[in-house]
Amino acid sequence: MMDNEAKRIQELYPEYSDVELKPTSFGERLRQIRKEMGETQDEFATRIGTSKQVLSRYEGGQRIPKISLVESYAKALNVSVDYLMGESQQESAFDSICTQSDKPFYKIFIDVTMEMGLLIPDIVRITGLTDRQVRTIIFRRMKEAPLPIALQLSKTLDVPLEVWTGNESYKVGEISPEAKEVARAYDKASLKDKNTARLALDLEPVREEKRE
Repeated sequence: MMDNEAKRIQELYPEYSDVELKPTSFGERLRQIRKEMGETQDEFATRIGTSKQVLSRYEGGQRIPKISLVESYAKALNVSVDYLMGESQQESAFDSICTQSDKPFYKIFIDVTMEMGLLIPDIVRITGLTDRQVRTIIFRRMKEAPLPIALQLSKTLDVPLEVWTGNESYKVGEISPEAKEVARAYDKASLKDKNTARLALDLEPVREEKRE
């Protein structure tokens, strides 16, 4: 049964549905670190202070340790608890510099893109995020902005990183995302294509600069 927030999201995006996710689990992260170290399960189990049998169950997703054990394993492997629980190193570092916000990322994302008049296809086209990524943010109610996505949104929508982390309020810009999209394409265009566009907009043509 949908709660009120789920109903609101479905009303905003009636043609779209939720997506299924397979997050990186604790066991998958352990296996990844072990393989990067080139160690057997026996060697790795000794390193973190457990048995091969327990490690095997962790890696197979059959067992999850208490947080005190996760902290112990993280210390033995010289990684953060967040990273061991599935976050990337960049995301863990990013989270550590973000202040806690009352407004979750997905709400900021919806508010900013709605303010810009962007529907999901527009967001995909302008930001370079996939349809799946956008729907994951919205329908899975992503609480915190992953660093790569926050950086990509900041660059393509010209919105400060602090807005996506909840540290600043969004201020409507004078230039629309579509105009910025056109400007980026114009900068990459040939002189001929630039002048074709300028002609259509009743602007003076530009001339190729002569090099002495």
